[in-house]
Amino acid sequence: MRISYIQNKTELSRSTETRISHNLIQKFIDRGHSIILNDCDESCDVILCMNGLSQSLLFNRIQLEYPNIKTVMYVWDCYPWTEYFKNYTEITSYTEIWAPSNEVILRLNEAYGIDINRCKVIKGYTNFFESDNSKIRNDEFVYHPVRYYVDSNYEITNKACKKLNIPLIRSNHVLKEEKYRDVILSCSFLVTEYMEASTGGLTLLEGYYHGKNVLVSDSIYMGARDYFGDRAYYFKDGDFDDFTRMVDYLWNLEYTPDLQERREWCQQYTIDAMVDRILNRLMELV
Repeated sequence: MRISYIQNKTELSRSTETRISHNLIQKFIDRGHSIILNDCDESCDVILCMNGLSQSLLFNRIQLEYPNIKTVMYVWDCYPWTEYFKNYTEITSYTEIWAPSNEVILRLNEAYGIDINRCKVIKGYTNFFESDNSKIRNDEFVYHPVRYYVDSNYEITNKACKKLNIPLIRSNHVLKEEKYRDVILSCSFLVTEYMEASTGGLTLLEGYYHGKNVLVSDSIYMGARDYFGDRAYYFKDGDFDDFTRMVDYLWNLEYTPDLQERREWCQQYTIDAMVDRILNRLMELV
């Protein structure tokens, strides 16, 4: 299969979506597919825009030049506080829109009136790191791995931990790799406090892989629900007392995780599993 592959320039972005889309390219090539980066010709089987709304101008131009080629746009997130929510270039024509969770599809429907039946969830991946199990421990602190952004629940973890006298680390994406791994291995559990997140933070999966429990909002805009299902713990969104209760519960919870079972379950969120999802769907479309 020959793919017109549209993505942001990696040197201009450190976003999760750009990193993921860039890393997928070599995987497609390794499986015998060819890539035309940020361009197209008549030999292409599909136009795949992996940076969604931020590359919609280029996407629209290319699909207008090649109207007979199937087009797919992957939209990583669609937050109401971003500049492109409702006010960005219109998504004009497409065969299908992909998103990492149903949360993003819901927002696309609200912002652009996009038919949810023309959307499909293609879940993302994370790079699970390996470690000697002897390094997994509980140093008695809570880890909030997701960066700051505008959200109605922002800083409730700070307030709850202060109330309960529980140490908290918020990384805001600034931890060096070695420190980042050690924090995951040594925290008590991970929490994403936000009401809305496209995946909840893929770091949550890395923590779960190493036996750490996960706490997220039960909001319909919390994408982690699609990834974890009943494997995560949930608090009632907008209810600080319930959030505090769940933090206290997990802080005092005694459990022994089945690491082998968790790691087998996490295999669905490797890069190869995401490549499978993408290629299988493209084969169905073309």
